[in-house]
Amino acid sequence: DVVKNNDSIVANVTGYIAIPPTLPNQDIIDIEFEPPPSKILQDEYGQSVACYKFKLKPKESVVLSWRVKARVYNIRYILLPFLVGDYIPPDIKEKYTADGEMYKIHDPYIQQIVKSVVANETNLLIKAIKLHDFVIQRLSYALDNRWDDAPTVLKRGNGSCSEYCFAYISLCRAAGIPAKYKGGSYLAEMPPYNDSIFHRMVLIYMPNYGWVPVDMTFDEWILHHYAFGFHSNRFFALMTGGGASRYLNWTYNSHYDSNAKLDVVSTARWISWTNPRI
Repeated sequence: DVVKNNDSIVANVTGYIAIPPTLPNQDIIDIEFEPPPSKILQDEYGQSVACYKFKLKPKESVVLSWRVKARVYNIRYILLPFLVGDYIPPDIKEKYTADGEMYKIHDPYIQQIVKSVVANETNLLIKAIKLHDFVIQRLSYALDNRWDDAPTVLKRGNGSCSEYCFAYISLCRAAGIPAKYKGGSYLAEMPPYNDSIFHRMVLIYMPNYGWVPVDMTFDEWILHHYAFGFHSNRFFALMTGGGASRYLNWTYNSHYDSNAKLDVVSTARWISWTNPRI
């Protein structure tokens, strides 16, 4: 992150940068911070962040970064309805079927979609697939540098990857399916590659499987269910979350609080990437 004070006063800044987690398809081997953070914190979703506290004079800037070495795997889930159970741990159900300002699961429009699409279906996987299909048929991709809530996005008919996620998470949670997201960087070109757009996708909880990835923007572009149950080794996760984190808010890379107006430019730079064939 390049953080610049664009104000005429001295900025007192508290910054939070997501620390890439180890996940089922992602092993963090080593990470180096530059400069070292003031402290490491963890939000209510278990996501760790590097916390920085500093001052910036007017027009002064600072660079905050980390360098990470990781091993990332392709994982394809073989999802079969009869293998999906019914039991959802209470802590997962409580946290990841809760409402949020970007979800609005009790909105009449969301409730009506779930009632119409899911109908009398009880199997969690089939419900999730039906709602997935509705979202990718309803929405087309559009990037406008803002995030709207799920009802607004679904009524409008287009959205960014984050807005696809908000829409799908809203419908899943309204249907009783625990859902959260992971945000990160997708390697679109061979390194060296700079990513300033980033990407967000959904994770849904399926009993007997655990957290299953769903990426609807890729399903729209590539093949109908290509990214339903698929972790790609070209996607590096910066974080996972379920909603408005106390440190990251709704972002998936970094968040800054300050008394002054800041300009923040975030970039993920892929230095090298190898894909061994076994």
